[in-house]
Amino acid sequence: MKKFIFPCIIAVFVIAVFSYTYIQKTHTFTLKESETIIKSEQIQPLLGTVKVSGDADTDVVFTDIKTGKKYTVGYITSGTSEKIKLKRGNWYTVTGRGNLTISPVNVRIE
Repeated sequence: MKKFIFPCIIAVFVIAVFSYTYIQKTHTFTLKESETIIKSEQIQPLLGTVKVSGDADTDVVFTDIKTGKKYTVGYITSGTSEKIKLKRGNWYTVTGRGNLTISPVNVRIE
């Protein structure tokens, strides 16, 4: 019986890593730079904490669609990332400059 515990623990760990990687990959959204300097998109946090990175120096502002309350990731620089805690299940409009990569989130397609 003891022989099977260690392989089972390894298998569970490997499955957890693959699951986490799959969720991160499928729920990562890149808000591409457009002709306008500031652009926006509606997102919904998948887990409550959202990671934001970008290729330009910018503030990133998340605005709750229902309440209008704003949450700001203060000034990120090119190549850096920051995390912000947002309420899971709520929809937010995200605005910023450059190409912003946000994960893990659902994106509202209209």
